[in-house]
Amino acid sequence: MNSYEADIKKNREEHRALPRKVELSMLKYFWQASPLGGSRKVTIPKFLRGIDVLSGFTDNELRILTKFLHHRRFTDNEMVFAQGDMGIGFYFVYSGQLNILIKNKKAGNEERSTLNILLEQGDYFGELALLQQNSIRSATVVAQNSAQLLGIFKPDMDELISRHPVVATKLLQSVSMIIAHRLFSLTEEMSRLQTKILQLEHERDNTKVIREK
Repeated sequence: MNSYEADIKKNREEHRALPRKVELSMLKYFWQASPLGGSRKVTIPKFLRGIDVLSGFTDNELRILTKFLHHRRFTDNEMVFAQGDMGIGFYFVYSGQLNILIKNKKAGNEERSTLNILLEQGDYFGELALLQQNSIRSATVVAQNSAQLLGIFKPDMDELISRHPVVATKLLQSVSMIIAHRLFSLTEEMSRLQTKILQLEHERDNTKVIREK
């Protein structure tokens, strides 16, 4: 079964349209809806306002960004993209939950998927695809239950740069911040593991000395 991104890539190669963007009429309803109204639904711009890496955007800039987003519902176990796919989109989890799975080769070249991260409302993923040409997905993302995503793809980013360079620059800066933060977190984790390994080696050496005595 093809992933969502694999199908999009195929459509692009066959010169078909990208998935439907958020409809303007729907956007206007979301933007103009009163927060004091009876509906408890989170509007898309208001949802984006709650994303930490978009905190520097003005309300008008979020409204502009929303026009370039695609909206899609995913059913249980539906795949967003697969490990090894060429990355083309950056996603925000609008609702529901998704799992990040990484395939590791075991003995006999057998591949097994291990759960790595649970994504929930307000999380984001796939950002490297907007910065890196021909980026390859390092993991598989699958909907755990009914989930909704908002996504922006490379062609949308090109259009955003052309039409709204200030908004595009802010988005690219936000994406860069995400990548920098994740690299910093990875470096910290590697340092922690290295310290743990050194401690274990020291304990092993001490145990060996005691036994030799």
